[in-house]
Amino acid sequence: MPPHLADPGDPVGSDQQHERGQVTQRPAAELLEMARSVSPVFSGSRLVAMRELLGRTQGDVAAATGISPSALSQAERGDTTLSAANIVRVASFLEVPPAAFVEQPEPQVALIPQFRHLRRTPKREQRQAKQLVYATAQVAQVLQQSVQFPEPFECDEAVDPDLPIEEAKKKVERAAAQAREALDVPPDDPIGDDVMGLLEAGGITVVRDPDTGEDIDAYSAIVDDLPIIVLYGGDDCVWDRDNYNLAHELGHLVMHRGTQRDPGTRTVEAQAHRFAGAFLGPKKAIRSQLPTDLDWGRYLQLKRTWGLSMAALVRRAKDLNVIDDATYTRAMKQRSSYGWRFKEPGSKDRAVPEPQYLKLAASLSGMSAEQLADRTYLPTRVVERIIGKPLPSLVA
Repeated sequence: MPPHLADPGDPVGSDQQHERGQVTQRPAAELLEMARSVSPVFSGSRLVAMRELLGRTQGDVAAATGISPSALSQAERGDTTLSAANIVRVASFLEVPPAAFVEQPEPQVALIPQFRHLRRTPKREQRQAKQLVYATAQVAQVLQQSVQFPEPFECDEAVDPDLPIEEAKKKVERAAAQAREALDVPPDDPIGDDVMGLLEAGGITVVRDPDTGEDIDAYSAIVDDLPIIVLYGGDDCVWDRDNYNLAHELGHLVMHRGTQRDPGTRTVEAQAHRFAGAFLGPKKAIRSQLPTDLDWGRYLQLKRTWGLSMAALVRRAKDLNVIDDATYTRAMKQRSSYGWRFKEPGSKDRAVPEPQYLKLAASLSGMSAEQLADRTYLPTRVVERIIGKPLPSLVA
């Protein structure tokens, strides 16, 4: 069931309940007074979180505010505080109210953000992505005060993240089958092209972030019991890659809950890749349909039926021993020579879906992006990144 109002009698979005205000909307004297109350309880970790969320370095903050790098470093470590005037300067630069720098409860993280291309993803982008996940949880928690979200589906099929894929493959295939069952997908049916809608209906919060770096296809985490998937949001998105990325991240959410080690290991990623193929193309249903040779026309037909890219289908054929390693290698070389690495035939045949549930919840709540920013102490533009292009309010 899509998000719906929990208590329509008193929408949280009424103006009376939003007295905090973004920093740019407050008179200077009022901001300074707010900052004076913050200074004694200033949290350096909150400053770090806010600047990482916007992709800012300590040097960026120093250059924009005139505060010395050493003073900022000491404040971030918690060795000292900032003056009220400097808190206002930093708040203005980071587009948040002074109260954003008051200590908040640490989020409960059951799965740290999982990045597929960890080695080539810059550290700054990793830190920004982590903070965006935490911000998404904050926005969702505020919306849940007035809007009923779908309960996250239950599927506990943990797989040892250190188990090599040859030893783990049966467990991974079983986990994918259990996930389909938990999401009410018939065991042998194609899911179709609305994988995103299926996962949102299953209680997974999906965000498409236009500011995600090109090296990050998608990432996932579980924060305060909220499963979250963030997708790359560039103009070159295609539906089949989205399907695979969503299924891959679902694999992390299902199999690797509780994993606190560094993400992106080859073993963990191999498990998630195998899960994605099994979730979208279950073994019993798809094995007999896969060609034993490089019949690209047949692979294109299967792509349109099962929602897997041709590359993923070839990989599935290899995983299920329909083709051997040599045929798989030849297929990948052909694919590259045809220019299909980033743009396969059929990849533009269908529209790229956009996440709907957070957007719908925001509309039902009656809150604008600015009001959500007020309640979460986040920059308005970050809230807009999270909820997407706003819908007209559904609350009179």
